[in-house]
Amino acid sequence: MKKLLIIFILMLSIKGFAQDFYFSGKMNYCTPENSESKKSFETAFIGLNYPKYYGGVTALLLKVVEKDPKFCDAYFMAGYFFRLQEMHKEALALYYIADSLSQNKAPIFKQNLAIQFMRFGKVDKAREKYEEMVKYFPDNPEGYYGIGNTSIVIGDYEKGLENLKQAEEIYKKSGKVKDDVIYMYGMLYTMKEDYEAGLPYLEEAYGTYKNDEGYLSLYSLSLMKVGKTRNDEKMIKKANKMYNKIKNKEGVPDIKKRLTAEFS
Repeated sequence: MKKLLIIFILMLSIKGFAQDFYFSGKMNYCTPENSESKKSFETAFIGLNYPKYYGGVTALLLKVVEKDPKFCDAYFMAGYFFRLQEMHKEALALYYIADSLSQNKAPIFKQNLAIQFMRFGKVDKAREKYEEMVKYFPDNPEGYYGIGNTSIVIGDYEKGLENLKQAEEIYKKSGKVKDDVIYMYGMLYTMKEDYEAGLPYLEEAYGTYKNDEGYLSLYSLSLMKVGKTRNDEKMIKKANKMYNKIKNKEGVPDIKKRLTAEFS
């Protein structure tokens, strides 16, 4: 069940990931020891626009870290290019080195490392990195958001909701609250079986996630549960309509069991 839950939320983690100013190539968290390292590093950002050159850019960055072993940014970008090429073990190793060398100065390193840990099912390690983000970068919403995300797997839903609220407050200061924050509220409330609280969030997220089967599973379940509680035939009919849109009804075991109990 744990592995399936991780798959269930991994794309949500990536979708919620903000690349921020770092990918403009105008900043470093570690100072390169020579000017050639800096030039090669800056070239890598140009390579982001040309997938056919990803392999060559990765090789260039690996040469940089061989000559400049304390240049954490080059390790991170090499890991990032490995991830773009679906070479996830290599990405994880390089992200880890980059985060270690940066000495808690780079939230983006921790966030990418946490997402990569999630990909390999290492939820506890991902949680550690998100907690480090909250500790060292309390004004960055992504650490709180990440704790909420890992709560879906770990099962400490209240802690997840508390941290999601923190993320929401910070997002509000910089603009509109992200749709995936709204969705995660609905997800966490549904997982803890508080369907009344979760349903309004799921309804608000419908426009963005209406084609996502994980979302449809949670939404149809919440509609049915609340509809039965209220004896609302219109809501029950809508729940069945949403449920019938789900092509793969296997999903996450816990949700599958609840769906089967309500719709069989």
